[in-house]
Amino acid sequence: MNKENFSKFDLLPMSYSKLNSFKSYPTQFIINKIYKINTGTNPAMFTGIIVEELLKDLLEGNDSEQNTQYALKDFQRELADYHNQDEVAKYLKLIPKYYENCRALFNRFGNQPLHSYQEELTVEIEGIPFIGYSDFVWDLGEEGIFVFDLKTKGRMAINHSDKLQQLIYKKALEQKYQKPVHCSLFVVTPTKHHFEEIVFTDEHEIEIKNILKGMDKVLQFCNTPKDWAYIYQPNVDEFLWNNPKMVEARRQIWGI
Repeated sequence: MNKENFSKFDLLPMSYSKLNSFKSYPTQFIINKIYKINTGTNPAMFTGIIVEELLKDLLEGNDSEQNTQYALKDFQRELADYHNQDEVAKYLKLIPKYYENCRALFNRFGNQPLHSYQEELTVEIEGIPFIGYSDFVWDLGEEGIFVFDLKTKGRMAINHSDKLQQLIYKKALEQKYQKPVHCSLFVVTPTKHHFEEIVFTDEHEIEIKNILKGMDKVLQFCNTPKDWAYIYQPNVDEFLWNNPKMVEARRQIWGI
């Protein structure tokens, strides 16, 4: 693969989030990554960020009611202009419930010092540089490195795409530390939690490479953002268009 194909649209370093957006939501990928239009966050996404920060504080011994209240105020401030304030209010009530169910990770590893949080990781796949940021990492010496990726969800579900993301982090950590790396998803809902240890297969790596090769093929044909827009047409019935900023971007690019 030719790095220049990726560079002409400023897609390097590549990340799994870009790769997954290209595969699963190509029109959103075009809006955010090709046209570089910022369509903002949403309550569900920002809830994950807030809960993750609260869990980090807990694991580092900085848990306090004051921290929680500050986090809730940050949530309200960040989403003050969000178009659906009822949804903001709903997630504001759910954040403490998510956080309470996160304590299971503290109960499991709270007596071990956290090796890193949001550690920057780099690795090459098929000659294309990738970057990512791991969630919670513990180094247990000869036992290896243990990675737990927090996923806040409305209902209990294990997504295949989340496993693919962890394979990239596993490769980067193995390359960096020369140790066995064990990856797990830590899935939390407002009512329960679940640890899912990931067993990787050759098919996981093949899938990542296939998506990357698919993007490379499209990049070979596209010289301008408009080329992308002609290849991928928006389905106006998709949930993506519940966001007025996304609709505005769609009209700007596709005229519909």
